[in-house]
Amino acid sequence: MTEKKKRERPAFNSKVSEAIGRHYKDVQTKRHLAYTLMSPNPFVEIAYAAGIQPGFPENYACICAAKHTSMVYCETAEGENYTPDICSYCRNNLGYFYGSGETPPVGGIGEPDLFLLTTCACTHYFKWWDALSEIYSKPLVYVNTPRVMEPKSVPDYYLNYAMKEIEGAIANIENIVGVKITNDQLSKAVMLSGKIVDYWKKLLELQKAVPCPINLPDISNALFVLIVLAGTQQGADLMEAIYDETSKRVAAGKGVLSKEEERHRLLWLNIPFWYNLGIFGYFEERGCVFPFSDYTQYIWGTTRMDASKPIESLARKALGGELNTSLDDQIEKMLNDIRDYQIDGVIAHSNRSCRILSVGIPDAAEIIRAELNIPVLVLDGDHTDERIYSDANVMNRIDAFLEMLGK
Repeated sequence: MTEKKKRERPAFNSKVSEAIGRHYKDVQTKRHLAYTLMSPNPFVEIAYAAGIQPGFPENYACICAAKHTSMVYCETAEGENYTPDICSYCRNNLGYFYGSGETPPVGGIGEPDLFLLTTCACTHYFKWWDALSEIYSKPLVYVNTPRVMEPKSVPDYYLNYAMKEIEGAIANIENIVGVKITNDQLSKAVMLSGKIVDYWKKLLELQKAVPCPINLPDISNALFVLIVLAGTQQGADLMEAIYDETSKRVAAGKGVLSKEEERHRLLWLNIPFWYNLGIFGYFEERGCVFPFSDYTQYIWGTTRMDASKPIESLARKALGGELNTSLDDQIEKMLNDIRDYQIDGVIAHSNRSCRILSVGIPDAAEIIRAELNIPVLVLDGDHTDERIYSDANVMNRIDAFLEMLGK
């Protein structure tokens, strides 16, 4: 049996881990604490501008999955009559609340003082945040955004509507928390968020290099900075460091694998299995890397930000992202990126818990096969609830797929 080759991971991963540790200390100790969403979410910058600490139940669910405690939380939520059909992020969070007597991973996510919701996210989040507001008896503030079916020609009245929603939400937050969010504070948060977005976009461009400088688990790690630290100096500095390190790797011709070892460049569709990120090491040992994923490429707040127009920038952010656009637009972008990133195989996770990302997978797979003649493997699973994951079945199918790809 060949011994696994130990590969050097990018150094920025340890810096991101430290930032995650600091974030969870903050959510456990700082007040006011607001639960908010991981999406193209304008509330993140608004919260930091107001001196509010944002907390992210979805990110906490990822940590619980990696620590293999999420299945217990999901079972606890189901014991409280929440159906297994609900997203496992949601069940993890509700199970955490109802089972809070146990010792939670990283010390827990803290008790919120308010809830901040934007509608440019998964549709069930409306009821999730509504349930949490009732459970904790704390206020809920939301921004409603229209669905953008043609992102290349967003009507002015969409933007005007989103701006009014954000202005109204800011006024509500000021009343609830008893603070005044000044234009200068908001502009600074938007300026820092813009720096993070600029470095993120340049980071994704570096992934076109051969050999591929970093792999999907590394990019997923860096996502924490783009989403959770948006609007902070810490986030801007850390994203710059991530970009600089990756840029040096490209300049030195250093990749996840060497140029000779890199045989296949694959695309991962949908959210990874957070409880089994080791699967990407299995692919690496077989000469495969993942330069990008729709999950890291299209969903999050990657709108160009203008500090001189903070409300408009936040409104544009709220209208953006894969969760708020049409399937046709998503597939068109994906086909172009498959060519640009030299992808020669696709792994598509048909994710029981994320219908909004899974609903288009059969169409995407068919179009990719027909238009690009690239093989697609569809795997059934769940991003957080590992009870429905069969390692034997998944690995057998992956082995057959890799054999079909050939050397």
